[in-house]
Amino acid sequence: MTGQAATDKQIYRVVINASIEAVWSELVNINSPRPFFYDALYDTDELAPGAPYRMVSKDRKFAFIVGEVLEFDPPHRFAQTFKFTTTGDPPCTVTYTLKEVDGGVEFCLITENVPAGTKTEKSMAGGGKWITENFKAYMETGKTTFGAQLMLGTMSLIAPLTPKVCRIENWPLGKYQ
Repeated sequence: MTGQAATDKQIYRVVINASIEAVWSELVNINSPRPFFYDALYDTDELAPGAPYRMVSKDRKFAFIVGEVLEFDPPHRFAQTFKFTTTGDPPCTVTYTLKEVDGGVEFCLITENVPAGTKTEKSMAGGGKWITENFKAYMETGKTTFGAQLMLGTMSLIAPLTPKVCRIENWPLGKYQ
């Protein structure tokens, strides 16, 4: 890290009223935009430890997040490094865990090694809560929360203002490490 302390582990937890197979399948879907992941597509050649990935816009013109799969243990655990393309911040770790409980599946989004005092830390703090709430809503109703729908609509309108640094050609799959 660049001399910045990392924040402690943050855990965002929710129980989703669905089967573990359905939740896992939706979490690792690489075939369509994920509304609970800000309408991004998960772009990778494979979901396996060591595989590079990037989160890209629906039109595949921009990459917003890049990283590498660290763990892939269906249907219980998925961990990856995570770096925003818009910052010079070092990568952190994001882990998703699923556990069957009464009433459905406990879904946890865990962030670790987030560089303190950075843009990444600020984005991750709001993003974890947003993702868990909207993943739950999407799994249980087929759509995200009303607030998320408004935000995603606004994001579509301002897409032409996306920073040039995010252009997909600047982030070829696996060439950013």
